[in-house]
Parts: sequence; C-alpha cells; structure tokens
Amino acid sequence: MNKQIYSTLLVVTLIFFLGCSTKSKKIENMATFAKVYGYVKYFHPSDEASQIDWNKFSIYGASQIDKCRTDEDVIKVLEELFKPIAPTIRFATDSLEFDLDMNETIPDSLKKLKTTYWQHSGVSIGMDNNGKTYKSRRVNRDSSENSVQLFNYQPKSNECITKEIGKGIYCRIPITLYCNKTNTFPQANKDKLLELKNQLRGINTASAVDLNSRLGNVINVYNVFQHFYPYFNEVDVNWDLEFKKALNQCYYDETLLDHLTTLEKFTASLKDGHVYVSNSSINDYYAPPIAWEWIDNKLIITQVEETNDSIKVGDVVTSINGKSPKGYFQETCSKISSASEGWLQYRANMCSLMGYNKTSLRIKIKDKEYKLKRTVNYYNWSKSTRNKIKYSELEKGVWYLNLDIIEMDTINKLLPKLQESKAIICDLRGYPNGNHGFIQHLLAINDTTKAWMRIPQIVYPDHNRNIGYENCNWIEFMQAKKPYLGDKNVIFIVDGRAISYAESFMGFIEGYKLATIIGQPTAGTNGNINPFSLPGGFKVYWTGMKVVKHDGSQQHGIGILPNIYVEKTIKGVVEGRDEYLEKAIELTK
Repeated sequence: MNKQIYSTLLVVTLIFFLGCSTKSKKIENMATFAKVYGYVKYFHPSDEASQIDWNKFSIYGASQIDKCRTDEDVIKVLEELFKPIAPTIRFATDSLEFDLDMNETIPDSLKKLKTTYWQHSGVSIGMDNNGKTYKSRRVNRDSSENSVQLFNYQPKSNECITKEIGKGIYCRIPITLYCNKTNTFPQANKDKLLELKNQLRGINTASAVDLNSRLGNVINVYNVFQHFYPYFNEVDVNWDLEFKKALNQCYYDETLLDHLTTLEKFTASLKDGHVYVSNSSINDYYAPPIAWEWIDNKLIITQVEETNDSIKVGDVVTSINGKSPKGYFQETCSKISSASEGWLQYRANMCSLMGYNKTSLRIKIKDKEYKLKRTVNYYNWSKSTRNKIKYSELEKGVWYLNLDIIEMDTINKLLPKLQESKAIICDLRGYPNGNHGFIQHLLAINDTTKAWMRIPQIVYPDHNRNIGYENCNWIEFMQAKKPYLGDKNVIFIVDGRAISYAESFMGFIEGYKLATIIGQPTAGTNGNINPFSLPGGFKVYWTGMKVVKHDGSQQHGIGILPNIYVEKTIKGVVEGRDEYLEKAIELTK
C-alpha cells in the first residue's frame, strides 16, 4: 500500500475513534449531570431548590455540561450549577473523601427548629395533575395542612445519601435539613443564586427544540421514571442504557418530529400501555379511511370506506411504502409502549396508518399498488365505524350489552328484563362508559378487596428503601345491589383493547368469578395516569401507581385472561361475522 494512502487512512481512523470517544464521554458526562439533577430536584428539601424552574435548569445544565472534557471539568461545573440551590452538596472522585458528620448543616442553635424532607405519594413535582391523586410534599415548610406528613415515616436528622453518579465520580446530598419559618439551613450564597436565576430567565422553553432543550427533555423523562415508575420489577428494561441511547440520539435529531420519535422509542422500553408522547404542533393522526389487522400471520384489510370499490375487506396487504408489512410494522412497534401483545397490536394497527394530513401511503394488494391519501382524522373515523348497538335481545332470554357505549342509566332501565333473562353477554372490547355500577348487580356479597391499587410512598431515590404504599380500592361504591343477576349465565367478551378502567372493571369479574370470560387477554396496564409537560410543546403520559389483581398477584403485563380463547379468522372477516360474539351466543345454549 502506498505510504501516503496508509497515512491518510490512519489519520481518518484515528479521527473516527477520537470522535466516538469524545461523543461517548459527552454522553457519560450528561448522564452524570442527570443523576444529580434528579436527586436534588426530588429529594433535596432546600428552599433554594424549590424556587428553581427545573425545565429551564435542565436545559441550562445540559449546555454547561456539554462543554466539559475531563472529570475535573464535570465536578467544577456540577458545583457551579448545584451549590446555589444545594449548598451542602459535595462531589469527589472517592466516596471516602466525604466528611460524614454533616456538622455544616446544623445551625448554632436548634431552638424552635424542625427538620424538613421530601415525601412523595407517587409524585406531583412538575406533573400536570395538580396534586389530586399523587402528591409531593416538603414536610414542615409552612404552617398550613400542606406541611404535614403524607405518611408515617421520617428520615433521620442530617441524613444524607451518597451516590456514584459517574465512573469514579461521587456525590453526597442531604435529604433532611433544619428549618424555621423563614428558611432552610444552611442558606445558599444569595449572589450565586441570583446569578443562576438570571441565567435561567434568558431560556425560552416555548420555542422549537434545540440540542440543549432536547437533552433537557430526555433528562427530565429519565428522572421521572427512574425514581417513580412503579413497574420496574415487572418489566425487563435496562433504563440507564436506554437513557444513554436517547441522549446520543439527541445529537442527531433536527426537527420536532425527530425528537418526538426519540422520546417515543425511549419510553417504549418501559412497556407501559399508558405511555403516550404527544406534541401540540404535530398533527400526524390522519389516515386513509381503512383499517387492517394481523390475522393468521397476514395483514388483512378489515374495514374500508363504503365508497371504495377497489380495496375489499379480506384483502391481503403485501407491501407498505416499498417494505414488507412485517418490516414496516417493526418500526411502528418500536415507538409504542405496551405491556402486552394485544395492546401493542391494537396501537400498531392504528399508528401504522397515520401521518400528516393529505400525505400518501402506498400499499400493494395482489401485486397491484394503491396510493392512499390520508384524509380523515383516524380517531374520529375509527370511532364512527364501531358497533353502535347499545343493547339487544339477541334471542329469547339472551341479552347483549355493549359496555363501550351503554350508559348506566340505560342499564338501570333494563334491569327488570335482565332479571328475567337466562343469559347476559357483556361486550367490553373497549372502554366502559361509566357503567361499572353494573358489577354491583353481579356481586353476591359486598366487595372486601382493600389493596389492589397501590400508590408508592417514596422518600429515597432510585427505588431504594421503599417505604410502602397508600392502598386504594372501590369498596366505597362496590356494594352488592338488587336485583341480583349473578345467577344468570353471564359472559364477558374482552380483547387487547380493554385497558385501565376496563381492567379495573374486569378485575372484579375475574376476582369474584362473576362470569365466563372469552376472547383475548386485556392490555395488562392499569392505574391512574400522571402526565407531565416538557419544553417545546411535548407531553408525556404514564402510569403512576401499581395495580395488582384482587388476589394480590401481578396484573401488569398479564392482564385479565379469558377462560375461553377466541381468534379471528380471515373467513370470518370476509363474511362480516363477529366470531367473538358467535362464541358467546354458543355458550348460552
């Protein structure tokens, strides 16, 4: 090989590996900052930390850390960032360097002083729920009822946590501080705090997302789940690895849609069916007026607009935008967070069709290509094509209730007829229409299950030393009620679309064995959501509490399992038959 060519290749190779090394170091530094960010935001109880706009701080902090090249640079910048809001925070390259007596946090006189610390019942800091279901509180910081404990646990005075925040970098953070009516101790340097606040004022969180905003968003998402996601024991995810992958992608993203995709793929790894990432300016929910599903390992057209005389129900799709259907769906599924296969397929069937208004989707059927325009709001169109029958007497003494749309008032009016029936078929392939009161007529005894909904009680980060749960239930309004219908042949139809409230409903049916359940497993995701907003118009929804089955066993990722499984067939779809309902009717004979 020519020496000049060899030298050139060597230089290019060195540049490539140096570039990779530099990027890797940037990601490690950003992850180090992110860990401290979460610890101080959610667990350090100083007054100064509670005055900070944390979304702006994440953006500013990312911009400063991104300049660091060495561990010494990182520690210096961390001290500059966090000392004005957490004056007793300490950083070191050896955890043994820390002075553990924490005397610097103790005022000269302890008269009339209390200790303050964070308690989280779920989490409300930075959330959009306004503390209705989930709460975060700094205990003893004012004289109102908002200062009392959320639950019975108090960490020790001067208690601190020591964490390795990066490779060979450690930090020590107090999680309790002394306080009086006016401030926490010790107070931070007022000039440094004012300087930091001035820096944050200049950050515009409403503008289009730049690199630092993207990094800040990923850092915020990471920390919400790192400390408060209740299902890490149930899902198989390396959250730190997924975090670094998302940080890395931030350097390549350019548009809002790019960043939305990054956030979607990041949170998809959590396998939480409630996880949904949206952006107020991205309206990519338009689709051609068709629907499709995977049946017998083939992508089948299941609905078409009546005016379409080219594509028929039952047609097999062989190509989508030049890709195989499985390849196309693989990318779609990578952006969907789901705890079960049923919910994943339901969401993928929709999302695979959607995009911006009037854009095209190319599909092949029997080697003929069709160019379909996305012209309808898919959510509205799919809703308009659902079964609109609220109820029906299918045959003498056999009643059908569509729980997706029937109101409780209508059920109440039907009760005399249902009391005279021999069988009741309840269709819950969807979401109940506020009609869970129907369960009361199936119960022979009052509900006694006390702890199937559980809100985590948290004082320490990283899910360490969990305190316990606030137990919740429906006992208050799940009392047996007349007329009693539990002596009928009751059949419930479910599939992967039944999520959340539907699974709370079905938890009673399964737990008390109130009916024969047929169809497919439900979505395996339950618990009140706890959404939060991010700079750039993004919003993230997720599950904030743990829900188990009525016997205390795992519900997440499992769902309510049918007693009798039913599968759709291509033949049934072509013939317009509801094979689930047919099976239910068969069971009434």
